[in-house]
Amino acid sequence: MIEKIKNTDRSVLAVMCVGLAIIFFLAFNALINTAFTSSRLDLTQDKLFTLSDGTKKLLSTIDEPIDVRLYYSRRFNEIGPDIARHATRVTELLGEYERLSNGMIRFEVFDPEPFSPEEDLAVSDGLQGLPFDQSGELVYFGVAGTNSTDDTDSIGYLSPERGPFLEYDLTRLVHNLANPDKARITILSDLPLQGTKFDNYKEWLIVEGMKQFFDVQFIDREDKKIPEKTEVLVIAAVHTLNPSLTYAIDQFVMKGGRILAFVDPFAESMALAGPQAGQLPPPGVGIGAMTPLLKSWGVEMPAGKFVANSDDAVRVGFPDPESGQQVAVDYVSWLTLVGDRFSKNDTVSGQLQRIVVSSAGAFLPTKESSIKFEPLIYTSKNSNLMDAFEIAQQPNPITLMKKFQSEDKSYPIAVRISGNIKSLYPDGPPKEVTKLDKDTTSVDVSHLSETKVPLNAILVGDADFLADRNWARVQEIAGQRLTMPQANNADFAINALDNLRGSQALVGLRGRGLSVRPFEIIKEMRQIADDKFRAREQELLNSISKIEKNIDELKREEQNTGVILTSAQQNEIDNFRVKMLDSRRDLRQVQRSLRNDVETLENRIRVVNIWAVPVVIAFIAILLAFVRRARRARFYRTALH
Repeated sequence: MIEKIKNTDRSVLAVMCVGLAIIFFLAFNALINTAFTSSRLDLTQDKLFTLSDGTKKLLSTIDEPIDVRLYYSRRFNEIGPDIARHATRVTELLGEYERLSNGMIRFEVFDPEPFSPEEDLAVSDGLQGLPFDQSGELVYFGVAGTNSTDDTDSIGYLSPERGPFLEYDLTRLVHNLANPDKARITILSDLPLQGTKFDNYKEWLIVEGMKQFFDVQFIDREDKKIPEKTEVLVIAAVHTLNPSLTYAIDQFVMKGGRILAFVDPFAESMALAGPQAGQLPPPGVGIGAMTPLLKSWGVEMPAGKFVANSDDAVRVGFPDPESGQQVAVDYVSWLTLVGDRFSKNDTVSGQLQRIVVSSAGAFLPTKESSIKFEPLIYTSKNSNLMDAFEIAQQPNPITLMKKFQSEDKSYPIAVRISGNIKSLYPDGPPKEVTKLDKDTTSVDVSHLSETKVPLNAILVGDADFLADRNWARVQEIAGQRLTMPQANNADFAINALDNLRGSQALVGLRGRGLSVRPFEIIKEMRQIADDKFRAREQELLNSISKIEKNIDELKREEQNTGVILTSAQQNEIDNFRVKMLDSRRDLRQVQRSLRNDVETLENRIRVVNIWAVPVVIAFIAILLAFVRRARRARFYRTALH
């Protein structure tokens, strides 16, 4: 047999080997698809295709059947491959949900053709039909679910633009059906979270998000008590508290109630909302109402101070007061925090990618504090505490940048505090409370002077953290209001609420890969180039402005006096124009220099993307050829000897 193979023509052997390789490849793929159907390998940096721990835990604890119906009109395939790929991803993801739920999720796919029973079912489930052509035919792409008690929930349109947040949306739907009884969250805030008459009382997006998971109710700062069955109390930018409500908050904490507080040295959202949001107190005064409670919890916030940082500052355009030209400058009070600015040891902050804050305050433990103080979000060491009055009236980013001096210290913007604490009222209820309450005896009996259950609270030093403009972009599509998150602010707030109320099911939920993902190396190179060339650019702009002013003055003098310019004056104008042209040429050169390094890097990346794989394959082929040739030479030498 071996001799027959040796005597076979080499070209025939090559064809046979190729054929066997193809058969082996197909057989290997068939075996893998059959034997490893549940295995997954996700090589993306952010694990975009890996279900979060929160989703897996939720699916494993479902104890009643949930019927999930995916509606996808096949005519969508005619639009293009992108939406078809998105539909495939939705189908595969729901199939994974069904597998991980051990059959508790029953998944079906429907094609709602016009005037069909499937279309009637889609409409009854609350799906939004989109016009496909001029004939008025509607197509559908959404999902709906029903639990055993006939509770329903739906996503009217699975927009491909929300592809990075697909797991979040689907898990939210399943969570709502698996947990129809929502935890009660009470909100106490001076912010216009429920909208104002000027925006038709449109709720902030964060409130809409909270209502998807929790039973949310609001109380006013004039109220005296916290509603019964409240599991988590949210306090956001409260400027005044009456004694009864302060005492109620204190006792709520003593009895094991959880707190999520947003305390801000200067709430910019209140200033932007105008008079309809209420009277805005001076910077620093806004935290006065919370200061006694914070102190009793073992923390403090420097009054009237915000955290400035040049590493994470948002770059804004601002007119230079000297030249009047628009320049780019780092606004040190607005920060975009990414990367290593989050604690990876806490489930609330461990998966954050991007947080945006505006004039945030810092939390510090008091000297006599015995609580556990855990920073969740913090700045780099290139930070400083600056006076909030600098940004209260007419903030000037250029002036702020000039005044900024790094303290080489990192400041915590969001913290978790836990442990046993003493009441703000160790001697019993304050007189203001006992006077109002007729049954003084019952108040005294129920009073706790220390925590019955250890304190568990999360504090955030920025109320603007919740504002739509800081974390989301909204689009109107087919009458629907679609939210496109640009940062993880809402994820943090929802995760914090769910974590505080005791459930871990939603803590891992987040946007899976942000739609805005900057190239960090290119961003850093642009920053270096800006710092290097911006001063020269500004110098040239000032020079051009001065030359133009001199030319205008000479021409104005000629027009006003009627005296023709002398040859010397005309030569002076000509010289000015030559200087201006030279300055403009230098300016163009500087502006090209701003982009040169970035374009060089982009060209290198493009070359690597195009040639890297062919070069590697060619190198391997050449290496194998040398190895094969060496083996053949060794074989012939052995045969001759």
